[in-house]
Amino acid sequence: MSTALPSDGQTKDKAWYSLSSEAVLIEWIIRLVQSDFNWLGHHLLRWLRFAWRHKPVPTESGPKEASAVPTGPYATKRRRQMGDLLLWVPRRIESFIIDDLTGGFGYSHLTVDTGENDLSTGKPVMAEVTVGQVVEHKFQDEYADRAYARLPLSKTGVDVEAFVACVKSRWGEPYDNLEALTLGEIVNPAKQICSSLASECLPETVRREIAQTRRLGLLPRTSVSVHSPANAPKTKAFISPNGFAQYFGAPRGGKLHGTDVLVEPHPVASSAKSVIRKHGWKVVLILGAAAALTAGIVLLILHDTKSRP
Repeated sequence: MSTALPSDGQTKDKAWYSLSSEAVLIEWIIRLVQSDFNWLGHHLLRWLRFAWRHKPVPTESGPKEASAVPTGPYATKRRRQMGDLLLWVPRRIESFIIDDLTGGFGYSHLTVDTGENDLSTGKPVMAEVTVGQVVEHKFQDEYADRAYARLPLSKTGVDVEAFVACVKSRWGEPYDNLEALTLGEIVNPAKQICSSLASECLPETVRREIAQTRRLGLLPRTSVSVHSPANAPKTKAFISPNGFAQYFGAPRGGKLHGTDVLVEPHPVASSAKSVIRKHGWKVVLILGAAAALTAGIVLLILHDTKSRP
């Protein structure tokens, strides 16, 4: 019996079917993650990550809908919004995978409002870096109706003028694929990813506080990764968009409705009270299990003692 090789037409049909099936699966995963069945969507996302394990690490790409980029000149017209963190919800499958990889809190991208407007158009701009691009000005409406939260750092005591000046000093630096792949463990100081653009320009006191909050278990390890000891002179930490959202008290991304949603920042306190509030139930559970085990052992000893002649 001979086996006929598929013709070019059959091969193309099979490839088309494969791509079509994958596109349908991706569409269903996105719908599930955004629905009341998000638990199922996240399980399918993890399966998709495994299926795509030989593909390059997913990265947040620039929007296809962007038709223009700002050309300047620029002027600071919105001082009250200077330094605000803009946290963007996922919109495509690579965005949802990034969100899932970094805690699944509902955010996959971060940009910084520089407080400037593009004078040629009058439109507000922000600082952004995405895969294959460099740190540069972008229009804040480049993602059209994509939902995002606005976190005003000025309300946390951060010197936003110094913060924005630091961000601007990164103009022209390329996207750091290796930092994205290793979640900040390997960093090239001459390159950036979206969230490091903000984290590296935070005051050391704030960065150290976020790292301490993670060490106490108040932030998920996938949202924030600390790569330096507590007594290091400079804190080295990867803080994802989800990490920023969770530390500053933003709602889950799935609960955002609309663009430019203002969120009053309420940083997580790295105190004993916070640890007890977060992990107190675990202590109660462990003590309860220990008490039950002790009681069981005592009953066995008493029963054995009574049963002896």
